[in-house]
Amino acid sequence: MSDAILSRVNAIDMAILTDVVRQDQRNPAFEVSEWSVRRLSEKGMVNADGLWLFSGQGHADEAVQAWSVVLKILNRPEEESPPDEGWYWKREVLLAQSGLLERLPGPVRAARFYRTDEYPDSIWLWMEHIAEQQPEAWTLEQCAFAACQLGLSSGAWLKEMPFKEEPWFARRHYLSWLNLINVEKDWDFPLNRTHVPAELHRRYDQLWAEREVFYKVLDALPGVFSHFDFQCRNLFLRKDFTGQDQLVAIDWALCGMGPLGAELNGLVADNGIMLEWPPADLPALEAVAFPSYIQGLDQAGWTGEIDIVRLGYVAWRAVYYALMFPAWIAWWCSDENASFASQIYGLAQEELFWKLLPLLEFSLDGADEARQLMKKTRVI
Repeated sequence: MSDAILSRVNAIDMAILTDVVRQDQRNPAFEVSEWSVRRLSEKGMVNADGLWLFSGQGHADEAVQAWSVVLKILNRPEEESPPDEGWYWKREVLLAQSGLLERLPGPVRAARFYRTDEYPDSIWLWMEHIAEQQPEAWTLEQCAFAACQLGLSSGAWLKEMPFKEEPWFARRHYLSWLNLINVEKDWDFPLNRTHVPAELHRRYDQLWAEREVFYKVLDALPGVFSHFDFQCRNLFLRKDFTGQDQLVAIDWALCGMGPLGAELNGLVADNGIMLEWPPADLPALEAVAFPSYIQGLDQAGWTGEIDIVRLGYVAWRAVYYALMFPAWIAWWCSDENASFASQIYGLAQEELFWKLLPLLEFSLDGADEARQLMKKTRVI
């Protein structure tokens, strides 16, 4: 933990904290009587010291009420990337300021944003604290519910898009990864060179040679606003005010436009690559998630072809997960990142490699299916 950041959040201006808590409590007369702060998560991959949980007690009149809110600190980079690039640092701030999430139709909800404060080195984004209301490990039934809710929302966003496309919407997210990798060097990493079966390596090389075709297909498919980090770590199940199950998504930093169907990979392949779901069992997860997603689209009134949705899903999986796999292994399984890998995954190096390896075949199978669907649908 950074001592400098901890000292800084502990010295928070009480006027700022009071403003945030009053919004959270929906009470302009609420007074904060006591508070504390701690780091919210130790599994942050990009900004480990960026999430802080403020909690305490307060009162309005005589009633004492517990409260909690989240502060997300976004560090200003030395050089800014283009606004539509996947890792653009300010996207979630601009999203919060736009009020877009409050206008989105469909059942998937977002944490409420309260305020932003800009400093020379960072922007502080204050938001609602979404507390866990389900066991740590998701069940197939819960994943099916999330997939259906996503389909309902995607269908609603297609029909009712209550916004114009913004210049800071991310596009072609996969290029944010692929423009950084060195394929030859990554395949020379010892675990990749020694343990990836030759047939999988051959299939990877074929996909790499055809990648531009896949890009063109993805660009030609129906586009929809998407969260694009729709994995279990960013999803919460809770009851709404009527007692019905509700799905809340946090961390919209990758949001933007992408092909219909691609978003579902967050719930399947992302959960595999983060070991929230065993990569070897991803076909079973997909067998439940994809029909549930289609069910949600149907319930939202979508009347398009299932093959088009399936093509967006499997083609995206191919370019986003299969093509980046050797680089992912070379980085996470290296000696220098073993400690960080243990912190994030609970295991490292060769043990981590063997856990993740089934994801490569699963993603390459997606490429094979995409080729067949390209011929069938004649998208390009």
